[in-house]
Amino acid sequence: MKKLIGKQAEDFLREQLADAETGLAETLAPYEPEVTFNNYFVTFRAIEEFINLPLFELDDLSLERDLVAIRLDNLDAAHLRRVRDGLLKYLNKEVVSRLVTLIVQASAMFAAFSINGMREAAVGLQSVEHAIGYFQSRRRHLLAILYSIPTACKGSTKLAPINTLNDFLPQVEYAGVPITTNYSRLMLSQLYPDFHILVSGTGYTSNYFYNVLDSSFLEPERAGLTEMAEVMKDRTFKKTLEKKPRGKLFSAAELRNDIRVISAAYAEFNLAEIDTFASMANFVTDCSQFCEDDYYVRLPANQFDGLTLSNSLSVLMRKALIQEGDNYVANLDTYAPFIKLGESYVTTVTLLSRFMHRWKILTLNRVRRFQIRSGFILEGSVKDALGDQGFRVTDTKRINGSEFDVVAIRDDVIYNFQCKNNFIDYSRIESNPKLFVRYNRQLERYYGQALMKEEAREELLKKKLQLNKVVHLVVSRFPIATTNPRVIPLSDIERI
Repeated sequence: MKKLIGKQAEDFLREQLADAETGLAETLAPYEPEVTFNNYFVTFRAIEEFINLPLFELDDLSLERDLVAIRLDNLDAAHLRRVRDGLLKYLNKEVVSRLVTLIVQASAMFAAFSINGMREAAVGLQSVEHAIGYFQSRRRHLLAILYSIPTACKGSTKLAPINTLNDFLPQVEYAGVPITTNYSRLMLSQLYPDFHILVSGTGYTSNYFYNVLDSSFLEPERAGLTEMAEVMKDRTFKKTLEKKPRGKLFSAAELRNDIRVISAAYAEFNLAEIDTFASMANFVTDCSQFCEDDYYVRLPANQFDGLTLSNSLSVLMRKALIQEGDNYVANLDTYAPFIKLGESYVTTVTLLSRFMHRWKILTLNRVRRFQIRSGFILEGSVKDALGDQGFRVTDTKRINGSEFDVVAIRDDVIYNFQCKNNFIDYSRIESNPKLFVRYNRQLERYYGQALMKEEAREELLKKKLQLNKVVHLVVSRFPIATTNPRVIPLSDIERI
């Protein structure tokens, strides 16, 4: 076992990153871009359908249980046929065919990962239940490959549809996941003086780890749709939504409904009336009219340009729509929905929906009223989470002119929570780690000072609530890298 510290550790991580990026480029280079893109696109669609299948209301709990129980480490053909026949009652045959093909491919990948000693990846593909989480956790990498294919593939080898996972999924494990992990480690090496890497004959580990994703592998946002979704309880509003086609997991109608829901959910901030959002929403709605098979959107360059002009999109707004990363790392952080393939721009209803959710965030983050209101929304989310954990949330907000965010009691102990909603751009971990480290340190100091301030006035809480012990904590919507155990991300509040 070898221990690397300081510059040695940083140099080692940079070498690992360079090797991974080179390996990805060399793997993609021999393939012909258009055929490879189109065939990979089909598999990517199947993966998105697979991930979203549990959210689709099958109205058949027995079938749902039968589906997630399918073993991929020992695939039972009769079990698979039974599930396939059951799904055909709810989904059209094309969707079911893609799902069955993906299950067979995933089972083959389990065997391949097991044979090659890739235990973590194999564990993620033991069953359909495991695989849904596995593909969700790898979606960012699978999408980055899709973005990379048009420019990284330079050869004549044509990817066979059945080999999409076999050819590219190992690269996600060998290179993709290590790239994001090692960029995070590189950032941590600059943040912590005692950071080190332990290298052995079977691999390497570090003494610090940083996770920014929630249990659904999503980055946080100041006020998520689920926190603003009261509108979905409004039956009158629901009647304004388009009926989705039967038998499909995605559709152009659902994309248009997403835009309506976003606009209605954030109506208190006049989101739909903000020019940049309104113009982009109209553009995406127009794009949905050209949807093929309720999933693909392929626009010739002149048609794409015409739609941007007719919706008065600025140069910067147009740029935000088109993926322009020339390498895998850049493609990891893009939310641009359109990919240039030959003389056309290609996207999907899911990528357009993902982009509109991101565009909503970028638009609202500039609205001061939203910044303030989202702080109160965070407090409400903290209260709900604490209530679920057995805390008694008090109505204490002000004592002798001093304000408190959330005060709760459990086992005769007062818990005083400061709720912080400071936005963090996590793409900087890869693009500008030094700037990320600087901002992280600022937030860590700020949160530490907030805790000291609360400690200085804890007697107010003791006197008010007639209890002798107070625990002060900071709950941060956006996780920071810190060794302070009293600074807790909202996504990890259950550990209190």
